[in-house]
Amino acid sequence: MTISKLSEGLSVRRRAGPPDAEIRGIAYDSRTVRDGYLFVAVRGLSVDGHDYIRDAVNRGAVAIVSEKAAADLKDAGPFAIQKNVAFVEVTDSREALALVSAAFYGNPSRSLSLIGITGTNGKTTTSFITRNILNAGGKRAGLMGTICYITGEEEVPASHTTPESLDLQRCLSEMVYNRMDYAVLEVSSHALALKRIEGCAFKTAAFTNFSQDHLDFHGTMDEYFRAKSRIFNYLAPGGTAVLNWDDPRLRPLAQSLDCEVTTCGLEEGAMIRAENIETGARGKGQGARSRGGVTPPVHGKGLRGVSFDIKTPAGGFRVESQLIGMFNVYNILMSAGIAYSLGMSETAIRTGIMNTRPVTGRFENIDEGQGFLCIVDYAHTDDALKKLLQAARPLTKGRLITVFGCGGNRDRTKRPLMGAVASELSDFVIVTSDNPRNEEPGAIIDDILKGVRGNYSVRPDRSEAIREAVFMAKDGDTVLVAGKGHENYQEIKGVRHHFSDEEVIKKAIQDSKFNIQD
Repeated sequence: MTISKLSEGLSVRRRAGPPDAEIRGIAYDSRTVRDGYLFVAVRGLSVDGHDYIRDAVNRGAVAIVSEKAAADLKDAGPFAIQKNVAFVEVTDSREALALVSAAFYGNPSRSLSLIGITGTNGKTTTSFITRNILNAGGKRAGLMGTICYITGEEEVPASHTTPESLDLQRCLSEMVYNRMDYAVLEVSSHALALKRIEGCAFKTAAFTNFSQDHLDFHGTMDEYFRAKSRIFNYLAPGGTAVLNWDDPRLRPLAQSLDCEVTTCGLEEGAMIRAENIETGARGKGQGARSRGGVTPPVHGKGLRGVSFDIKTPAGGFRVESQLIGMFNVYNILMSAGIAYSLGMSETAIRTGIMNTRPVTGRFENIDEGQGFLCIVDYAHTDDALKKLLQAARPLTKGRLITVFGCGGNRDRTKRPLMGAVASELSDFVIVTSDNPRNEEPGAIIDDILKGVRGNYSVRPDRSEAIREAVFMAKDGDTVLVAGKGHENYQEIKGVRHHFSDEEVIKKAIQDSKFNIQD
C-alpha cells in the first residue's frame, strides 16, 4: 500500500516527497524500523518520537508522519527530504498512527464485533466472563486486557491493558485471520486519552464503575471521567452502551447518552437487576443455600461462589458462579448486560458465568493446606481495596490481616486514602512496597501512613511483609495481599525484578511453623 493511499482520511497539513512510496510496515519506535517502513513520530510522556526521525530514515524508513513541519525539525526534516523520503505533516500524529495502522491491517474491526469495557475497577473479570458467555453461545471470541491477549488458540502476556494502536490493530487482524467473531477489549483511560482506539467501532461499550485513580496522568477527577466517557464516542451505528446504574457518576451519563442504553445494578430502575443474592460463606457446611436448595459452587477451603437471580426485560433466571464477593456480583451483572445487548441466550449467559474461574490475581485464593485464607488481589485504588476487604470480612472467622503498598510515580493523593481504608477495615495492616519505580519506597510509605490508624507495621521489603503476615496468621484468619495481583515483577529504578506474591506466599506457608492440615 502506498503512503498516499495509507494516509487518506488523515488530517494533513502538507505533503512532500514521493506519494507512491510503498509501505511494508509501520513503526512508532525508530529501533523497530526496517527497509520500506513508515515511521510515525509520536510525542510520548517522556520521549518525543520527532527526535528520532533521522534515526528512522537511516534504518530504512521511506515515509514519515509528523506533527512538526519538516522545516521545524532542525536537520532531520531536510535530511528526510534529501533522502527522497515521503513526509506527511498532520495535526495529530497519535490519531494518525491509529488510522494508518487500521488501514494497513485492512481495518480488521470491520470484520469483528467489538466489545469495549472501561471503568476504574472490574474490567478484567468482566471481560473474561463476557468472553466465556460468547464462547458458551457458540461464538469465537478473542480478548485483549490487563492479563493477556488471546487472538487465536494461544494467549500471550499483556504489555498494556490496551496496547498502542499499531499493536492493537495487528492483534485484531490476527483475530480476523483466526476467524474470531468477537473481540472483547479492556479499554483504559490512557488508551482513550491517547487515541489508541481510533479506527475502532464498538458494537457494545460498557462502563463498569468510576472512582479515583490515575490523577497523575489526568490531573482531575472530571478529566478522568471525561476520558473514560469517550468510549461511547466509538460506538458503531446501532451500538449499545452498558452502564452500572448504581454508580452515582454513571447514572446521569446513562440518562444522557444518545444511543441504545442497557443499565445494570441492584437498585430500582436498572434494566438488568440482581435479586436474592447469596454471596457464600467459609467453612464446610456453612455456605448459604440458594433458592430451591441449590448450593453455590465450592472451591478451596469451603469458599462458596455467589449465586443470584438475574431479572431482565425478557424475564429472569438464576445464575451460579465460582466467583466470590459482592463486587463480583456487579462484574457478573455487567457481563450479563453486555450479553443481553448482544442477544445471547439465557443458557449461554448461565453457562458462561458458571464456567468462569477466578481470574489470576483477582481475589485469588492461595490454598496450600493452611488453616487460614490467603487472598491475592490486584486492588490498587481505595475503592477497590474497600470492596476487597468488605468481601473478605464475611469469610474471616478471626483476624483480617492486610498487606499492601502503592505504586511509585503514580497518583500520590490516593495513598493516604488507601491507608485509611486498610486500617479501618482490617484488624492488622502491614504497609510495604508495590512497584516503587523511580520513587524511594520510604517516601511512598510515608504518604500511605498519613491515613493509617490502629494496629500496623511497616516492612518496605515486600517479601518480608508477606512472610510476617503469613507467620502471624492463625486458623480462621485471612491474609490479604493487595496491589500487584497477577504481576510477576517489581519495578525498581527502571528495572523489573522477578517477584510473585503467589510464589512468596506459598514459600512462606511451607516455611511457617503452623501445623498444616489437609
